[in-house]
Amino acid sequence: MACDEIPADIARALAGLLPPAPRRDVVYALVFDAVGHAQWADGAQRLLGPQERDRAARFRFGQDRTTYVVAHALWRGLLGRCLGVAPADVPLRFAASGQPQLPGTGWATSLSHSGTLVMLAASRAAALGVDIERAPSSARLQGIAGEICSAEERESLRALPEAAREHALLQLWTRKEALLKAAGVGLTWSPTSFSAPAGVSVVLPGATTSSCVARDLAPVPGWVAAWAASPDADELVWRSAEWRDQV
Repeated sequence: MACDEIPADIARALAGLLPPAPRRDVVYALVFDAVGHAQWADGAQRLLGPQERDRAARFRFGQDRTTYVVAHALWRGLLGRCLGVAPADVPLRFAASGQPQLPGTGWATSLSHSGTLVMLAASRAAALGVDIERAPSSARLQGIAGEICSAEERESLRALPEAAREHALLQLWTRKEALLKAAGVGLTWSPTSFSAPAGVSVVLPGATTSSCVARDLAPVPGWVAAWAASPDADELVWRSAEWRDQV
């Protein structure tokens, strides 16, 4: 991948994130704020595929369009490094459900954003999903807990102190979103139809993947995230453009 096709700080972050031979049991993730690369959005357009360019053109608000373009271009930067090809040559496709696919590569991938903060991930796993959210949430989640939680989860939340419930519910929501993305169904399935404990194998009814495990991540102060992968990937390595990286 030609590093000069993407911003220098992201190129450095990717170089530090991915070893020459990425391990099969690891999920590699990148977190960044798209606002920091808004000036690059025009150049980033050339890295997108036709589907992505069409989607970008339909955004009503400029910041939403910029976030999408920058996120997808840098997503292709990550995937290009994984696959050993230029970002524009990444065979990224989208199923009817919206699930991103890399046919014929043996890699799975996922993208999430909340506002302008973006999380990208890739792995040689059978399934992968990520979700990132602002904390505290801009919406009061407790009022819609009945639309998010299984009966068991509602009982567990009621047992928590009042001050802890909102954050616990937001973290639970990120796990559910990550699991639904890994399953390739998104919100076509009700989040109340399954429980999503952290670090526990979950079988989603009707999923093509037999099970996935969701785990929590606190990538940046003021944000919460989760990643879900099939059991063949049980470790996350992540880096931000600001050079914070964790295992």
